[in-house]
Amino acid sequence: MSTVLITGARAPVAVDLARSFAAAGYAVHLADSVTGWAARLSSAVTATHRLPPPRTDFQGFAAALRALVAALDPVAIIPTCEEVFYVAAAGLDDRALVPPPGVLGTLHSKIAFAAHARAIGVTTPETWRITSRAELDAAPVEPDDLVLKPEFSRFATHSLIRPTRAQVDAIDFVPTIPWAAQRFVAGEELCLWSFARSGRLVASVVYRPIWRHGRAAAYAFERVACPAAIEIARAMAAADHLTGHLSFDLIVTPDGTPVPIECNPRAVSGLHLFDAQPDLARAMLGDGDAHACDGLRYLGPAMLLLGLPAAIAAKRMGDLARDIGRGRDVIGRSGDRFPILGAMLDATGFAAHALMARQAAAGATTADIEWNGEAIG
Repeated sequence: MSTVLITGARAPVAVDLARSFAAAGYAVHLADSVTGWAARLSSAVTATHRLPPPRTDFQGFAAALRALVAALDPVAIIPTCEEVFYVAAAGLDDRALVPPPGVLGTLHSKIAFAAHARAIGVTTPETWRITSRAELDAAPVEPDDLVLKPEFSRFATHSLIRPTRAQVDAIDFVPTIPWAAQRFVAGEELCLWSFARSGRLVASVVYRPIWRHGRAAAYAFERVACPAAIEIARAMAAADHLTGHLSFDLIVTPDGTPVPIECNPRAVSGLHLFDAQPDLARAMLGDGDAHACDGLRYLGPAMLLLGLPAAIAAKRMGDLARDIGRGRDVIGRSGDRFPILGAMLDATGFAAHALMARQAAAGATTADIEWNGEAIG
């Protein structure tokens, strides 16, 4: 039986991807620098492996990853989270389904991505690099018509949408940590996940966040039809001859134009909309195309831990009940329910780490793997 190695075992998408490969007949090994209990408890996962944290010990991470690849001899190595930057820099062969580090950096940068997309004919908001109050004051747009966010950031935790003067004044600009100042685009927010092989999209889906934690990642999402957004992903994958994940946050303007506002070269929630079917695994290995499923999907534990309090506070219990009834849980799929318990353990562990480190819970989930533009190695 052939083997596949998936990194980022902490992520629910990694577990669902493991299910796809197991259904396609592969032995699936998952690896991460933390213990991913959802992955360990999944019947689709052959084994999990612990690696050093790449952000603080890249040399140890790279050596351990290379040793694991030598031992397993997988047909593919597929990152799912921000460890993708470190996997790309680890000196693996072409079984690692990742873009080159330079391409990854361009896609991850909220400044460079906008310019790169425009260069290949994709409409993106005007974006300025800001490192000081003077540079922001010199921008040709008032702050209340801008979106401000650090160049390398995640979960929208520091994003300021059409900020007030008081919010702008509170920013402590540091020359080595640029911010992106982006012209505000009005419309509906959608998301896209896709996977490419040698510049060709083999899987792609556009989806609407239904329930989300603040402005962070959605924990309930629904497929929508937006062919124009998929064409943007197709154009960018071809331009970069991309192999790997390609994900966008988009705004669809009132006239129906999708405008990518940022890019994530990693897996996002849309992967769950392929329902862990084997055609997704085969497509990612270059055998045909995969097609997403219709309907709403959700992360069951998050609907309980986050959705229930949010619904009570907003007096939306009826909406929550209807969405649970019409959707499907992607954490505890039929025949593989134990990841529900694992996900609860994972959430508890990250929350405890955040408390001890005095940081936001979302930040704790990526603290050891995130990449913010610094040199690797």
